Amino acid sequence: MAEPKKKTERKGQQSQEKALPQTQASASAAVRRRRWRAAAVLLFVVFAAFGLVRLYQTPFLAIESVEVRGPVEALGLEEVVNAVKSSLQGNMLTADIGRVKKAVEDISWIKSAEVARLWPDALHVEVVRHKAVAIFEDGRLVSDEGVLFSSNDEPIDRLMAMPTFSGDPQYVSEAVRLLPLFEKQAERLSAKVKAVDATFRGSWSIVIESAQFDAMKIELGRALTKNGPAVRLAQVVDNLPEVAEMMQGYPERIDARYKDAFAARIPTPSAQQRWLASHPQARAGTEGQTLLLPQQKAKTGQKDENKEKGSGKSDNKQKAKSISAAKKVDN
Repeated sequence: MAEPKKKTERKGQQSQEKALPQTQASASAAVRRRRWRAAAVLLFVVFAAFGLVRLYQTPFLAIESVEVRGPVEALGLEEVVNAVKSSLQGNMLTADIGRVKKAVEDISWIKSAEVARLWPDALHVEVVRHKAVAIFEDGRLVSDEGVLFSSNDEPIDRLMAMPTFSGDPQYVSEAVRLLPLFEKQAERLSAKVKAVDATFRGSWSIVIESAQFDAMKIELGRALTKNGPAVRLAQVVDNLPEVAEMMQGYPERIDARYKDAFAARIPTPSAQQRWLASHPQARAGTEGQTLLLPQQKAKTGQKDENKEKGSGKSDNKQKAKSISAAKKVDN
């Protein structure tokens, strides 16, 4: 019974010995196939790289021009084109549009930009610039969104018409927000806002100008409420015509850092003369009189008093009128 089993084992060993050379042959063939595939892939990569290099360098797809659209002056146009050229690599197919876009938007006065291929040989660049509303004290411009930026192509006439901002840069955005409120009040006096200042403590002041006065500085104090400085300016404008009429001239400085009150500096003689020139009726009422500042009135009053003492004569009614008039002007 054991002999057939041994014969079966011998036959199995012989069949394994015969299969072994066939397995080695197939393994060698698989290795050769893998090598051929690797060589084919490598060859394909080489040809693809060569093709890309040729495509990258081909003159038939070269970018020949840059078209810029948007509110750009001559100097700004040159700046945009130079930024595109410095960041541009490749041709119409291979150029990195995102890189060009970033280079254009890195220009200080540009708010945003869009770059596109304009076939067959150009790039189209659409720019949106910051809208300047004021000039900061260091020469930079202030946008309507409170962004400080530099620009070399802003028209001179627009620069001359802009107010100046000064003080702490952290209040620039707030100054932009308050500027229309200040301008609205200044228009009531036929004036325009010339300057806005905010100290590091947040204390506000403005300078306004008009045909009736050269420059008037108004201290508005800190913004204890959202529109506190504008509210105090409105209080000044409400009462300024009456104050100017009383002083017969517009003051050069006003301090509105009081609750429901403000202090005004006495107008200069030239300011009084200008006010009288624009108010003929007031001039007619002062014919033959000389307008004096309080200091001058005090000196004149002393002279008159000495004369009265020397003469020993006085008129009680005239004295009462003089005292009443002096109080009205001094107030």
